[in-house]
Parts: sequence; C-alpha cells; structure tokens
Amino acid sequence: MHAHMTTDSPDGSPPPWKEVHLAVLATLDALVKSNGWVQTAAAVGIEPIFERVLKQACVGPRVAPESYLDTISREPALRAEIQERLARLAAHPELVSLRRESQRREAEHHLYSLRYVLSGREPPPHVWEAMDEREQAQLRASARSGEERDDEMLPRVERALEKLATDGPWAYGECEDCGVPVLLERLQLIPWAECCAPCQRERQGTPADRPPVVAVMYF
Repeated sequence: MHAHMTTDSPDGSPPPWKEVHLAVLATLDALVKSNGWVQTAAAVGIEPIFERVLKQACVGPRVAPESYLDTISREPALRAEIQERLARLAAHPELVSLRRESQRREAEHHLYSLRYVLSGREPPPHVWEAMDEREQAQLRASARSGEERDDEMLPRVERALEKLATDGPWAYGECEDCGVPVLLERLQLIPWAECCAPCQRERQGTPADRPPVVAVMYF
C-alpha cells in the first residue's frame, strides 16, 4: 500500500482510503466466487456492479466514491489491483456463457439483415418480426437499391449463418485456424469473422504478434 493516499475528508482528517480499498477488494474477491451478480452483469455490464460495491465500501467511512476513484487513479499499484479483480469478474464462466448466448442472438439478427441487403433474400419470420417498422423499411430500401450487393462478402455471411444453425464443423465464434474462442468484442464488430484477430493477421500476411491482454478498465 502507498502511504500518501491522503485526500482530506470534509472534517479535515485524512480519509481511510486503505480501509475503503481493502473493503472493495474483499467484496470483489467474494463476487468472483459467487453467481448472484452474473445475471445483472450480463444485462447491464460490470460497471454497475463495481459502482454498487464502491458505494457500499464508502458508506461506513462516509467518504465520496468519486474521491476514492480520483485518489487511486493516481496510484498505479492500487488501480491495478482493482482492474485485476474486474478482469476476473468479466472472465467468470457463467457471465461469459450468457454474454456469448446474447451475442449469438445479436449476430443472427445482424447477419440475416446483412444477407438481405447483400442478396435481397428476406430474413426468416422470427428475425423480421423482431424489427420495428422503421428498420424493416430501411432494409427493404437498401435491398431494393442493390447498391450494397457484394459477391465476396455474401459467402462469408452465409457461412456464419450456417455455423449459427449447426455448430459444426466449426462452432460459431470459434477461430477456424487455432480453435480458440474469438473475442466477443471482435464478433460484435465483425459477426461474420472466421478467425481471431491474430490468425486473421496471419492469413493476410501481416505481423502475427498477439496483442497484449488489456485488463478491464473502469478508470
């Protein structure tokens, strides 16, 4: 611990930042071993969970959560401890499973919509009916115009839809080259992605060094 976490509290005494910090860490460690928070995090993200933990830790000492965040933002070691716990929460197996299932549903919607624009082939009823009238009208207009037809992209979209429907020979969201799960963030941007980013760079002949793992950043 660094001794100079000394932003003053309203009564002029140094706030007990060490006490707050240890309480935050202890609560985050306990959450990693439990499941009660997972459904909420799957719906709204990790940040609201952390905000709740922080508010609880700051109630007893009567300090402002914002002041604690501001203080440890200047303390790399303490900030790293929080980020490591948040990264562990984000990697919770049940949360990852729920996020992947949600992403599959989003990908199905996106891919069927894209196939419609690329080929003029309408989405199945359950996808079409999930759209509002404005979205349906926009897709119809794009499909009719034919301006976005792409013979190279369409097979990739079709292949991704086949994976979503059959889970074989490669499962949707699994890298075709190395077999590891493709990062959810990549699938959200490129739902038709066949490979993880490093393997895609290798396919393209660009440097294949894997990027460093970035811990969850709240600050």
